[in-house]
Amino acid sequence: MDDLLLIILILAGIWYWWDTQQCNEIALFVCKKKCDSAGLQLLDASVSRQRTWLRRGPNGSVQICRLYSFEYSDDQSSDFGQRQQGYIVIIGKQVVETSMPHGESEPRQIH
Repeated sequence: MDDLLLIILILAGIWYWWDTQQCNEIALFVCKKKCDSAGLQLLDASVSRQRTWLRRGPNGSVQICRLYSFEYSDDQSSDFGQRQQGYIVIIGKQVVETSMPHGESEPRQIH
């Protein structure tokens, strides 16, 4: 019985890691797309997960909600321009909110 519990915990950990990697890729893709469409430069080519919590998704089921932050600049010539910070919220695998002050934003109500 202890072996079964250990296997379940290991599988749950692997699933969580895999799910988090997929959400990181989604967040990075969306941030790159938003910056490109707004004529901004995504700095450091990365997103950073700031917070993770459980919340009911749009379909009513409990899902993992993740908040990512990223930095961008309106100066395309160098990384030494003014850094701005934006964020993106993902519930499950669905982007529910993005914010880019001085750029393109799509705030939405999170249920």
